[in-house]
Amino acid sequence: MIKRRDFLKTTVATAGLIGLSAIAPAKAAANKGGHLVIGTTGGSAGDSLDPTKLTSVGHGVMGYTLGNCLTEIEEGGKLVGELAENWESSADAATWTFNLRKGVTFHNGRTMTAADVIYSLNLHRGEDSTSGAKGLLGNIADIKADGDHAVILQMSAGNADVPYLMADFHLLIVPEGTEDFSAGVFTGPYTVKEFIPGERLTAARNPNYWKADRAHVDMIDVLFVDDTTARISGLITGEIHIAGRVDPQSAELINGAPGVHIENHAAAGHRPLLMACDRAPFDNTDLRMAVKYALDRPQILENVMAGFGSLGNDHPIPPSDPFHAADIPQRAYDPDKAAHHLKKSGFEGALELHTSNTTFSGAEAMAALFQQSAAAAGLKVDIKREPADGFWSNVWIKKPFVSGAWGGRPTADIMLTTAYSSASAWNDTSWRREAFDQKLAVARAETDFDTRKAHYHDLQLMIHEDGGAGIPFFVNNVDGVRDEVKGFYPAGSFELSGMRVAERAWLQS
Repeated sequence: MIKRRDFLKTTVATAGLIGLSAIAPAKAAANKGGHLVIGTTGGSAGDSLDPTKLTSVGHGVMGYTLGNCLTEIEEGGKLVGELAENWESSADAATWTFNLRKGVTFHNGRTMTAADVIYSLNLHRGEDSTSGAKGLLGNIADIKADGDHAVILQMSAGNADVPYLMADFHLLIVPEGTEDFSAGVFTGPYTVKEFIPGERLTAARNPNYWKADRAHVDMIDVLFVDDTTARISGLITGEIHIAGRVDPQSAELINGAPGVHIENHAAAGHRPLLMACDRAPFDNTDLRMAVKYALDRPQILENVMAGFGSLGNDHPIPPSDPFHAADIPQRAYDPDKAAHHLKKSGFEGALELHTSNTTFSGAEAMAALFQQSAAAAGLKVDIKREPADGFWSNVWIKKPFVSGAWGGRPTADIMLTTAYSSASAWNDTSWRREAFDQKLAVARAETDFDTRKAHYHDLQLMIHEDGGAGIPFFVNNVDGVRDEVKGFYPAGSFELSGMRVAERAWLQS
């Protein structure tokens, strides 16, 4: 059996973003009390507290305000136990046992058991599930309890990343049998006081929270403020304590204002142009290639992000990842090659690009820059600016050409599985290749680092050459924080302290 301590020791090199951020210095003792307000993005009138329906970073912040997963990504990408106290696996990484913490209670007073964990994971595994975690759990063959305080996951094939999968923000543990999620019964740091879909979550500290060093404030407001100007204005005036997804222009404004500062940390999120490969006109490989060669990546990175990021190369694994395929030549802006592929595709007319700044604050500016650079190749692009409300439910995955936004994932396998495996509900380019799925399964089960890296190299190359995502850049996580907020630190791939800022931050009196 591979024990947790040995797993962490032997898989540091495979942990995706381990080492991305330096370990923060020792933190001062936290104050208790106060009302913390977090401004985030990605809400809509159709929002729910159902973990299977969470899609955006804002939803992740809301979910972690209320709930816990089996594991947690901490500072420096370190994996720690959350509702699972420890874990172990068979030598082939096909059988995993998670030993649960005892004495953890749900918000309704019920004690958490293995039955609750099994029910919660199975919510995402059903045939009709549309959960973003469905693809991650696709090779779980069976889940069973070993008494009340242990859960055994039997995989159909080995998967060295299983403990990292269990930290995914969808996999919040709920009471067995939950069908109505409106009450928001979880195990987490705060309990629901009021939830207005697309507007805000108001929550009060859970007096029975099992983490003694978390949940410092009395009340939390998670506000969905998609308008960047309003979100940053609220930060500067003090109506909001923490603002996520700060754009470069706002960063400059924040840096010049008293009482606020920028948290800027390298990350793995990317901002793609998404082409649906299963329908015209993007079922044509040459047209997809024309779009990729028509992207002026350095111009977009400089003008949209002011350098708060790094160049992308049409696959989703960032340079910071140990499995990044650094030897794939960087695709450059080449209007002649774009024109060549456009002609070869036989496409005539204009591409309608659906975009909204709700994905990220520079999405519409990026679309405009692409429109200009594509014109030099003879590729006409019409921009369709979509309203923020409903973008993720009505436009993303629904329209054939969309500007998107992905947060990074803690391992290469999780990123590739979530966004590119054929079974994933979040395969937002509808790019499905049997050869890719087969090699991904082989890579996932491989425990030798060098062999595994060779497999992931091939997977990145397949996406680079044939996939439906034009990826101009990877982003930094840039958050605006008021100076009275303490305890904020980068953790994991996502902004807002890995979306867990609600339970980590506190207010200086």
